[in-house]
Amino acid sequence: MSEDHGRRAVDHCFECSLEELRELLGAAGRLRARNFPRVVHFYFPGMVHFEASFHRAVNPYRFPAVSVTGRKCALNCDHCKGTLLKNMLSAERPEKLYEVALKVRDEGGSGILVSGGSLPDGHVPLKNFFRVMRRIKDELGLNIVVHTGLVDAETAEGLASAGVDCAMMDVVGSNETIREILHLNRRVEDYVRSLELLEDYGVPSAPHIVVGLHRGTLRGEKEALLSICKRGIAALVIVVLMPLNSTPTTGSPSPPLSDALRVIVAARMAKPDVPLLLGCARPRGRYRAALDVFSVKAGVNGVAYPSEAAYHAAARSGLSVKLHDECCSLAWKEVVA
Repeated sequence: MSEDHGRRAVDHCFECSLEELRELLGAAGRLRARNFPRVVHFYFPGMVHFEASFHRAVNPYRFPAVSVTGRKCALNCDHCKGTLLKNMLSAERPEKLYEVALKVRDEGGSGILVSGGSLPDGHVPLKNFFRVMRRIKDELGLNIVVHTGLVDAETAEGLASAGVDCAMMDVVGSNETIREILHLNRRVEDYVRSLELLEDYGVPSAPHIVVGLHRGTLRGEKEALLSICKRGIAALVIVVLMPLNSTPTTGSPSPPLSDALRVIVAARMAKPDVPLLLGCARPRGRYRAALDVFSVKAGVNGVAYPSEAAYHAAARSGLSVKLHDECCSLAWKEVVA
């Protein structure tokens, strides 16, 4: 798809009526069917104990998230305030990261997500950990995916030398959101440059778009998607704001379901041959069930922690289901176009 055609498709998804959006859901699903096998992949990484009628994932070491900063984050973004770090294993020294990885291997896990809080400039302090990541790859054979934050050339080169399987970063398309929600003195161009560096150094990337990041409203999601479309990426992950307790988002509404679907459909239209995933973070309950069902119809290749409704929607759509106890960013290794 040409860049101009992709932009027109994205513009239409964000501007169309709800009736037109319903029609586009079917078109997006057909687009997936033309580009991929009739399979939907469900992912169950190790952050959450999961039990449903179709799968049981209870080993916390199957694919855990590990924070290289413990519970510390200099930014304390409005949507998180460090809350997400509390559920991660802590490894603030390289030797501790190796110990955690060894435990994962011994407990039958397949990999780790290396994450952490941000420094004041938006980077996650990863540079002291590249050598041990390479050792984990070579000696333990685990998959390693990394939440990077913003990326500079040294980080991109280090990720490449470590042989990481995928780099993940939230891409924000609004300078106002970067300033007001992330408390960061950076600009959209810094996120675009980070994606360019990952591509230049040959690091597989799975950029994330957080729908409703700006207090539950769409602001910059279209611009983020258009920036991503210009890059060679391994996968694209859509997540949705979850108002968390003890954060400024407490009591805020989740973005309208239609807004989340606009982003998902636009992503499928813009990147028809790239694995598209519905990621871990999204509201629970009826919202999640409805979003999961519509996302399967709209042509996502995979869903993290799917609802029962997602499983049954896949069956009704004639899709085979494959289950993976790992991070959905690895879809580029499994989803064959």
